Amino acid sequence: MNIITKWTLAALCAALLAGCGSSQDKAEELVKATHVDAQYSMILQASIAGYASKYGDLPKDQIKKVVEKHLTKEMLMETFAEVYAKNFDADELQLMIDASKHPETAMQKIMGSKDGMKLAQKAMSVQGELQSDMVKAFQAHDEDITGALDDLQKEARG
Repeated sequence: MNIITKWTLAALCAALLAGCGSSQDKAEELVKATHVDAQYSMILQASIAGYASKYGDLPKDQIKKVVEKHLTKEMLMETFAEVYAKNFDADELQLMIDASKHPETAMQKIMGSKDGMKLAQKAMSVQGELQSDMVKAFQAHDEDITGALDDLQKEARG
């Protein structure tokens, strides 16, 4: 392989890697722009309620501390970013970022873009995958949460 071919191949690989990184960066930017606090709060409350029904003799604040330790907002944000980066290119993510920064004109921005209808449909289909990935991520921590709550329950019973 001659030197020009090697440089061309290296440049192509660098361009491909830069493209992948920009989608991941854009996905992370989108997650930050969408303010996942409300979604995290709802997920946290539902999780706490679920564990509280099983561990009724534990104070909810103890349950909340255990759940918050294992189901972090950062984990939720990482899950969102992974799904977004996998399913959308950098241009689509930028359009969604712009739309999320101006919610009053979000639909107008998306539908007014080239392929806006396809993007809206794609976003709706990705929501199912996002929910599935979130459930998987949280189920992965269920054993740790249950173990910690079991220990607290044993301590409380003396």
